[in-house]
Amino acid sequence: MYKTFILKDMDQNVERGFYRFLTYFEILFFFLVLIFGFLMFKEAGYTLDQKWIKYKIFLALTVFLPLEVVNGVLVFKFMNNEKWYIIYDKFVLYISPVLVLAGVLILYFAVFKIT
Repeated sequence: MYKTFILKDMDQNVERGFYRFLTYFEILFFFLVLIFGFLMFKEAGYTLDQKWIKYKIFLALTVFLPLEVVNGVLVFKFMNNEKWYIIYDKFVLYISPVLVLAGVLILYFAVFKIT
């Protein structure tokens, strides 16, 4: 994003390739976190009667999952020219506050376990 909005040079191929490589891991580990989270939920004996667990699951499935899907589609299907780089950088810029807020809420629910 720094090179797109501040430096504005055209040589971003190395950074974009590395970011695409990192995005593979991000999406893989996101789905692993979801799977292991549900397995730990089951093994710990939690039920959906606890509000904090419902809130965490709700945030994961309604905020993080759709954004990961859109991120994957944008990175793997469309990021192939300068126009899409700028669109993707704006997407990341606009969703960052949402991700930070949702992440802080999930941590809050995990630590304080509101009832």
